[in-house]
Amino acid sequence: MITGMKRNLILLPLFCAVAAMAAKVQCNIENEKIYCTYYLDRSDNPSGKEVLFHWISPRSPEDDRIRHFKIPPLYGSVYDYRFLPGRAKGVWRVVVRDLDTNETAVTTFDINSTDDSMFED
Repeated sequence: MITGMKRNLILLPLFCAVAAMAAKVQCNIENEKIYCTYYLDRSDNPSGKEVLFHWISPRSPEDDRIRHFKIPPLYGSVYDYRFLPGRAKGVWRVVVRDLDTNETAVTTFDINSTDDSMFED
């Protein structure tokens, strides 16, 4: 009995850590486009989800963009992209808001850099 309790006590923190990683947004560059992907726990959307992608420019509010997406049931991600040429230089923010729970996932990237490392979390 004690052995089983020890095993459960060890697994509980691991389970909590996995549950806390449910939603995140990650950006990368490919073929002169900036792709930002929002990853969520599939079990979190049994009847579908609605999210807003908000691209926030470091310099020009005219370059900001908000897009609405409906994620079908059991999907684990959705992405949006922008063309890299013509984007303002500096640190961009991408905020994705789950319209059901009002939770947000945020990432930033710096367009001043010249390699793909600027898009890592």
